[in-house]
Amino acid sequence: MSDEIAGTCACGAVRFTSQAEPLIQLFCHCRDCQQATGAAFARTAFFRLKASHITGALAARPFVAASGSKTTREACAACGTLMFDRSERFPALVGVMAERLSRPFVFRPSCHVWVRSQRQDTVISDGLPQHAEDFTG
Repeated sequence: MSDEIAGTCACGAVRFTSQAEPLIQLFCHCRDCQQATGAAFARTAFFRLKASHITGALAARPFVAASGSKTTREACAACGTLMFDRSERFPALVGVMAERLSRPFVFRPSCHVWVRSQRQDTVISDGLPQHAEDFTG
């Protein structure tokens, strides 16, 4: 893998780079992730902010997550591509939607979270740990 992990929105106006590997990668099945991505779950990689660089105009949508934490979704202000997830519970981290990251990055999730909200048509058969809520649920 190269020294830098990079990603961009669909139009290229927002860019993300990190000098370090993500701390954790996971599948999130919460209702907000389902709604935000239009999919059964979100694939998110969490990076340390201090090792990351973000450029471009972002549109922020704050909300209270199922965990009770104040959270913000950030999308490109120009094209609307969902890029980032930030939570008050983890102020030193930024979650990046894995599909926005470019090769040589490879999504390697360690678990599924919020499976109590998993869609009925979703089958989890990958053998990864499953948490009813977050890591402690």
